[in-house]
Amino acid sequence: MNTGPYSSQEVQKSIEQRFIPLKSECFWDKRTDLMNRFLVKWTPTLLILDAEGKEHHRMVGYIPDDDFLAHLELGLGKIAFNEDRYAEAGDHFQAVVNRHPKAGAVPEAVFLNGVAGYRRLQDPKPLRLAYESLSERYPQSEWARRSKPYAQIPLDE
Repeated sequence: MNTGPYSSQEVQKSIEQRFIPLKSECFWDKRTDLMNRFLVKWTPTLLILDAEGKEHHRMVGYIPDDDFLAHLELGLGKIAFNEDRYAEAGDHFQAVVNRHPKAGAVPEAVFLNGVAGYRRLQDPKPLRLAYESLSERYPQSEWARRSKPYAQIPLDE
């Protein structure tokens, strides 16, 4: 983990402060137990797991530093979301948007922030707001297309 984004001081600091990194060698002719367990088919593959070892987010291939940092934050948000900690998840998703506005992970973070808001408040308005943000800022993203049904949710109730 000494090339690409892994060589960035900012990336290294973020990983060291918020994760427990594990590096494993990959041998295509003699697959390791970890490669088989986590279905690693290409390198680098970065997995974000919870404390029990359940996968919540995966990145495959080298990506620029800012995108990498955004994916780290997105992964933390997905762990919180999957553990029903919706306010914390929303904070992570919003941090992706605020700190890494040009990262490829932003549309997914906007979408998931809307879903986390809905789950936290039991109010569909955050879904509609996510749709509006996605359709305005990322209209070609799959996340804008996925949120299209939320366009029918009224905001004035």
